[in-house]
Amino acid sequence: KGALVETSFTFKVLFFYGFILMLLISSVVAFIQRCRISAKKGEMFFFLEFEESYDEKGRLDLLPIDSDNEGTEGYERIYEAYGFCFGMFVLFIFFTMMSLAWEGAVGYQLPTFIPFSLMLATGLWITPIFALLILELNENDVLRIFVLTIMGSFLSVSIGLLLSGSIYMEILGLLLPLFFLPLLIYHLQSLIFLGIAIGTPWNVNPKVRKIMAWYGMVWFPLLLIYQGSQITLLGSNEYKDTWANAIEVAMLLFINTVEIIFRMFEVLGPGA
Repeated sequence: KGALVETSFTFKVLFFYGFILMLLISSVVAFIQRCRISAKKGEMFFFLEFEESYDEKGRLDLLPIDSDNEGTEGYERIYEAYGFCFGMFVLFIFFTMMSLAWEGAVGYQLPTFIPFSLMLATGLWITPIFALLILELNENDVLRIFVLTIMGSFLSVSIGLLLSGSIYMEILGLLLPLFFLPLLIYHLQSLIFLGIAIGTPWNVNPKVRKIMAWYGMVWFPLLLIYQGSQITLLGSNEYKDTWANAIEVAMLLFINTVEIIFRMFEVLGPGA
């Protein structure tokens, strides 16, 4: 019976996590395709204009017009889009977590489709940011790396499931907080000096930003592996084996995946 309970909860978590990852990939691809159609027709999409250019291999490579020229209307629009979408992304994370905590606060549980729908909406709000960042680099190569990064995140969780209960996961659980200290200091100094709590610290050397991006691309997958190893343990507790808890775990996995993707963009972006 215990094994069935564990497998059931694991399936729930992987189903929700896999679903939102597939939604993210498909929505980013659809967004980029819609941008290509708009560029061909000379129309605006998402309040932005795009121009057709070609990379060194002769492949179509869209660019948001004036996205790199500070002070222009195109520059202001794209950064307004980034800010608005990221704000809505954070807001919908809050809405999702609030819906999951509804039972403890009010006394009855919301239907599963409500937190699930909010989780999917969270993924959709981050889509324009990822799609535009891909377009600013090169959608032909970076889109492939984007998909591989998401697949690697899912693989990290799967590795954690396979190693659940092993001595390796116990050691990893002890080391992760220690390895997080460089990331904590890196972002804390930005909060202290500039009041920026999220995003890339602006008051550091580009080379340092790139090094810390690589560091984050190691630490967060390790965190996903450890979190994956905890899924089976949660499933063995009959009080935790609920659809709501499965959505909550999937949401946490998705947030860490978003962290990895942002750092992937930092690694691929310009820097010393």
